[in-house]
Amino acid sequence: MAAALHRLAINPYGDQYPDNNITKEIVLQADGLVADNPNDRHVLLRWTNGTDLEGKRYTQIIHLTGGPGNYQFHTPQVKIHSDRSIHVNTVHILGDYSRAQRDQIIALAMAVEFNKKSRVNNCQTWMRDLLEVMVNNGLLSSEIFAKLDADVPLKKRVLELPE
Repeated sequence: MAAALHRLAINPYGDQYPDNNITKEIVLQADGLVADNPNDRHVLLRWTNGTDLEGKRYTQIIHLTGGPGNYQFHTPQVKIHSDRSIHVNTVHILGDYSRAQRDQIIALAMAVEFNKKSRVNNCQTWMRDLLEVMVNNGLLSSEIFAKLDADVPLKKRVLELPE
């Protein structure tokens, strides 16, 4: 029962709005219109998987969840993308990606090495690592990465504290 509730919390709409083979725009979304705390600003990648009859958008999200000492990565995650979110968060367009490229991004995200118990690195660090791997694999231009890195800003990895 607990496992089922956990899956529902992580991916409440995934079975209803799965990814498909259409080329889609991927964006990096940063929490807020400005960085209140540039060292702890939640970031995620997202693309739209579908829209319901009422016009609500369901987006697939690639991000690190949790907080210091308890980070997690779960895929797939599909959530409602509210109209409010569009107006209160910063959005950077990465470009249009095929299904194969999105699947490659997911595989790269799953392979990003990250200390889930970290208290000094966060989701910005994880996203920076993912975006750098995307650049190295020809999925993102170095120019777009540099703009994202400056605008968000993305946190550079630091040495972990001894336990």
